Amino acid sequence: METCTVETGLLKKKPCGEASVTHCANCEQPLCAKHAVPQLTDTGKKSGKFMCKDCTVAQREHDKAVAAAPHAEKPKPQAPAPKKAPEASPPQAPQAKQPPPPEEKSAPNFGGIDFTPGGGDSGKK
Repeated sequence: METCTVETGLLKKKPCGEASVTHCANCEQPLCAKHAVPQLTDTGKKSGKFMCKDCTVAQREHDKAVAAAPHAEKPKPQAPAPKKAPEASPPQAPQAKQPPPPEEKSAPNFGGIDFTPGGGDSGKK
């Protein structure tokens, strides 16, 4: 049987050692009944999930930071714009095909890196 691994003690930290009844929903740490913090739903009822104290505190701080952030507001979805009927364009005369311009043959360009040995001082002192 697993034991609770939450550190207890003021000066000498040691694991709790009680029999674990659940695991933290975030970090999977074994928790006893004394150290398991029940998680609540949005309506304030128990969800059946438990977290350790450290993860609960971190979750609350995260929720506060997200709520305070200006990007937290979701934009309202806008109604789709009414579809316009496609306008009929006057028929155009077919254009004569022009041959593609002749390609110039040159050396391949592998980038514009110029390297001068000696740090670029050209040997002048």
